[in-house]
Amino acid sequence: MSDLTSPTAPIVSRPVWSRVDVLGLIAVTAGLGAALGLVWWAWAPRVVLDVVGDVTFPAEFQPGGYIADDGIAAVACMVGGVLTIAVAALLARRRTGTALGYATLGWALLAGGVGAIIVWWTGSQLGAVDLDAAITVAGDGGQVEAPLTLRMPGVLVLWPLTSAVVFMLASWLAWIIRPASRQRSQSVQ
Repeated sequence: MSDLTSPTAPIVSRPVWSRVDVLGLIAVTAGLGAALGLVWWAWAPRVVLDVVGDVTFPAEFQPGGYIADDGIAAVACMVGGVLTIAVAALLARRRTGTALGYATLGWALLAGGVGAIIVWWTGSQLGAVDLDAAITVAGDGGQVEAPLTLRMPGVLVLWPLTSAVVFMLASWLAWIIRPASRQRSQSVQ
């Protein structure tokens, strides 16, 4: 039997991320995604459609509401990305003492994907309109509101992408600052 303090004892390392940490990060990000989806739904302008027969056309020539819808979703995803990497870094720092590890980035990217999908789903469900029923009620010559949809699905990539960019910038700043702090501490000694 070997003693745990002997040099030949197996090294048992504590995992950087526990299941509780991962599930907690995903739960926090899912809640954030729902909240940001609610913000997207509340702030996105509605496009008015003219009803001609049983077909709809935008009331304006080039409605700005479509790009504004996607722009608000993009901003919501970028805010979510910054907050997700911040929460992931805090969880990692609490467990390991360092916030900038590949596991932190990986879990933040996964959680960011989940959060982005929840933003899209929440906003789309809240902004859903039964267009056929609305057209029937409005009749020929009437107007209806277009449903809230994401016309540029690439916007959803902004959540994990923003997390990765913030992680890269934080890593770069840590790399720049560390040598300077080591040089100062060596010159003081």
